[in-house]
Amino acid sequence: MNTLKKFLFLFALLTCLFSSCQLFHTSPSQVTSESAKGKVVFPKAIGYVNDFENLLSVEEEELLSKIVKEHEATYGDQIVIVTLTSIAPYENINDYSLALANAWGVGQKDKNNGVLIALSKELRAIRIQNGMGIEKRLTDAETAAIIDTHMIPAFKEDKYFLGLKNGVKAILIELK
Repeated sequence: MNTLKKFLFLFALLTCLFSSCQLFHTSPSQVTSESAKGKVVFPKAIGYVNDFENLLSVEEEELLSKIVKEHEATYGDQIVIVTLTSIAPYENINDYSLALANAWGVGQKDKNNGVLIALSKELRAIRIQNGMGIEKRLTDAETAAIIDTHMIPAFKEDKYFLGLKNGVKAILIELK
């Protein structure tokens, strides 16, 4: 009986240790940035596609990354996609996405030619944030139309990859 108790205790201890190690290794890195809200901690960008809400498969992330990477190599504009579960301490996705784009340094600093697509299924919010160097080629009115026409219809059917891909392709047409 004593051996069984020791075994169960050791098994429980190893299970707890394994679980905490897994959580430690899978949590995203963070970056602290100064903003109008003071010091804000944002998740660290991991690439062109940052799916913190886990809406996309690995293959879908790779395809979206390939599309925006090829555009950047040809035209220089940088497009980054992020899915989020929280916009705290901000009250709206517009302010959050602007601060996040600045914290991540989306686009070339001297050209300010970045575009950040921020999406939260949980919060039912989306924003396409343009750098100032892009605004003449891609206005806020055009990004609103892209969201309404190319993205939201797919999102309503829980097709997040399709909505993001359609949105990215529409953005690329406007930027070319």
